[in-house]
Amino acid sequence: MTTQLHIVLWNANGLARHIDEIKTYLRLQNVDIMLISESHFITKGSIHIPNYSICDMQHPDGTAHGGTAIVIKNNMKHHLHGRYNREHLQATSFTIDDWIGPLTIAAVYCLPKHVIKADQFLSFYVTLGQRFLAGGDYNAKHCHWDSRLTTPKGRELFSAMQTANLTHVSTGEPTYWPSDRRKVPDLIDFAVREYQNLS
Repeated sequence: MTTQLHIVLWNANGLARHIDEIKTYLRLQNVDIMLISESHFITKGSIHIPNYSICDMQHPDGTAHGGTAIVIKNNMKHHLHGRYNREHLQATSFTIDDWIGPLTIAAVYCLPKHVIKADQFLSFYVTLGQRFLAGGDYNAKHCHWDSRLTTPKGRELFSAMQTANLTHVSTGEPTYWPSDRRKVPDLIDFAVREYQNLS
């Protein structure tokens, strides 16, 4: 039974090209679970990380963009919970047993071009069950989770979270550093959790 977990979010923007960096980080930081956004895998793509299992979800069109992956230690008892594959949102989820009971952990990626409505977020969260942590790149900004401004997608996500009694987990620090120097860094990567049953 797991009593403490070291979970990290990583927006890979192409997992295969950062694999050496990720392997080093996993080893040095002793990470249990890594939730990856923008894996950019295609169905024929595969990578190997010693002592870890990898499960992924490609973008529905099968091309190398979007997508998610979860990297989890082999010695952790887990099973695939599901894959969620929509144009606007992709997710991969595992279920593990922690000190309370079954816990679903999902890697999430929301494409920036889609305005996702609250009911679409809720439809996804329902698939995760009673206790979950769903982290990744939501491409949704809201002052509630310390983004510098609120966007329509952020407003819809916050509405869904209020409806379902969910909360966020974030550092409060920027997670997106644009290459265009005219743009300002902001927070778009964080986790959403069902907090009544998740300590």
